[in-house]
Amino acid sequence: MFIKEQLILDLRSLPAMGRNDYFVSQANAEAVNWIDMWPNWPSSGLIVNGKRGSGKSHLAEVLKEVSKGHIVFAKNINKNNIVKLFKIKCIIIEDLELIKSENALFHLYNMCVENNNKIMITSNTPVTLINFKLLDLKSRLLSLPSVNINFPDDILLTNIIIKQFFDRGVKIDKEVVKFLLKRVDRSFDSIYDLVSKIDFKSLEKSRKITIPFVKKFIKD
Repeated sequence: MFIKEQLILDLRSLPAMGRNDYFVSQANAEAVNWIDMWPNWPSSGLIVNGKRGSGKSHLAEVLKEVSKGHIVFAKNINKNNIVKLFKIKCIIIEDLELIKSENALFHLYNMCVENNNKIMITSNTPVTLINFKLLDLKSRLLSLPSVNINFPDDILLTNIIIKQFFDRGVKIDKEVVKFLLKRVDRSFDSIYDLVSKIDFKSLEKSRKITIPFVKKFIKD
């Protein structure tokens, strides 16, 4: 059984992460507008806030592609790599709330501003709610424009469900999507978890994803 499950997991396809794969609705339109404005940003950078799975990393990948930039996780920023990082014209910092070296990020931020480079920072937690020890860093970050990716509306939920199945190589029937939309918990994580479980079970049982199958699965 372990071998079978491992083989199924190994067949998962990589998610499509291009700009045309990112769906726009009222929930994320402001964040997407910033990406589409590149390189004509009205400030040195911005912060994108949103819950895990909201699409922040997808936006980061899109910006990386259009700007020829570089993505680094906040927890990996330290005094040994900031000199190299600040030379990049667009630096994308993921998961601000997990920062380990506030001093390193503070110096990186200042060097980027002085070098007229752009910064995009993603965070699961708004800057105002992060307990920074270095208040000068918090002040710098609060000076940046901040946009939110909100809880998904029906349009975004529908497209996320379709895309999640598509990324797994599954063409899902519209009626199944409508059925799930009425019953899914309206959070990004819940959608991802549910789609993963349904897809895995359909492969495990060699069953087509239909409303009867999904209905029985949800009840279980």
